[in-house]
Amino acid sequence: MSENIFYSEIETINKLYKTKKISPDEVFSIFSKRIKKHNKVLNAFIDIYEDECSKFSKDLGNLDENDFNILTGITVGLKDLIDFKNKYTTAGSKILKNNLASTNSKITQDFINQKSIILGKTNLVEFAFGTLGINTSTNTCRNPWDIKRVPGGSSSGSAVAVSAGLTTFAIGTDTGGSVRMPASLCGITGFKPTYGMVSRRGVLDLSWTMDHVGPMARSAKDCLDVMSIISGYDSKDKYSINLDNNKFFVDKSFERKKIKIGLPKSYFFDDIDEEIKSSVLDAVKKLSNLGYQIEEIDLPFVEEGRSLNVGVLIPEALTIHKDYLKQYSKYSPTVINRLLGGIGITSEEYLSASKNMSEFNFKMTKKMKNFDAIITPTVPVATPLISDSLSPNTNESNSMGKFTGIFNLTGQPSISLPSGFTDKKMPIGMMLSGKMQEDNKLLNIAIDWQNHTDYHKQIPEGYN
Repeated sequence: MSENIFYSEIETINKLYKTKKISPDEVFSIFSKRIKKHNKVLNAFIDIYEDECSKFSKDLGNLDENDFNILTGITVGLKDLIDFKNKYTTAGSKILKNNLASTNSKITQDFINQKSIILGKTNLVEFAFGTLGINTSTNTCRNPWDIKRVPGGSSSGSAVAVSAGLTTFAIGTDTGGSVRMPASLCGITGFKPTYGMVSRRGVLDLSWTMDHVGPMARSAKDCLDVMSIISGYDSKDKYSINLDNNKFFVDKSFERKKIKIGLPKSYFFDDIDEEIKSSVLDAVKKLSNLGYQIEEIDLPFVEEGRSLNVGVLIPEALTIHKDYLKQYSKYSPTVINRLLGGIGITSEEYLSASKNMSEFNFKMTKKMKNFDAIITPTVPVATPLISDSLSPNTNESNSMGKFTGIFNLTGQPSISLPSGFTDKKMPIGMMLSGKMQEDNKLLNIAIDWQNHTDYHKQIPEGYN
């Protein structure tokens, strides 16, 4: 078991700890060797806490069976937007290269309380502002399925680290799909919870309206286990929602025949790569054969979503970056171009976009009334080459978040799940999006899907 512990689920590792079949020190040693072997090429981690993790994992060996919580001794990578006291939070930018965190973020403290092994900070698109994973400041991550192709952004390093077995799970942020897009392109599971369900205290902002924090792992069950720890109300986060009754657990009473999944008539299946379309529609058939109710859902208003994303996100990002812009020359060309695109947006236009966003959310809530989830592709295009993706104006860059961003506007829980592969053996992801605050139900649908498929268990060649 120790030989492939880097692809084991959280629950499996937890049981091995409790039965003394493996120690946290052994687990860390395995991951440490793996990071040293692969990170030079993949560039998933930009900061690794080797010495501290080594000492910490040895100390965990003194724990009794009853001292092991679900995430005790489990390895995690933190996207480098997340504060860890006395560690650098750089946002993948030269501007913040000396930004030493004075406190822990709420989510970091959660992992400390659980005695998780925080391996280090994962790479990302500069300031989380991009969909492909390109970063000329920290050097672009490499997709382990094909190192010539992009990993997706902006939580690129987190996705790559999980996909290549460099950590059991990782944390990303998602403003327009930044957890789900790289999860899809790297063949892992990425979960964006209901807006406000996970505290953003101590996490650098891109958009206060649409930012989410979520887990990235091989399986939906791992995402559920992580959510059981990191979710909950935080009085020190003004965006946090009080959902004490929203627990995370595997629902033993789960009945597929009572679950209705909506299949959109248009938009999500228009102008997309045929391999992706075929893969997701095949998944729809499999879900139907399992006993789920599949019914068409008409969402004519979703085409407005792309312009609303831009109309809200860009002005908010520009406001957040107003002081950083004094160091204009230190930005990568891609990010500064996107930021400067917001200069011409007036306050009236921003307020109008915010108003339209509220109306958009009302329409979606009304449409979701009789559905438990919506199924769509995660991204519309096959994984592009890095060499074709260096311009911020590439078609892929502009279209990658076409589907995911819809559910940042609404704040609904949304998860990307592996659903197949292209002819070039690159992963394809499908997306399930649920009702607000019904995160546990959505994760249970995802777990059930993965109990009957093995796409999430596939490993990139050379990383066995």
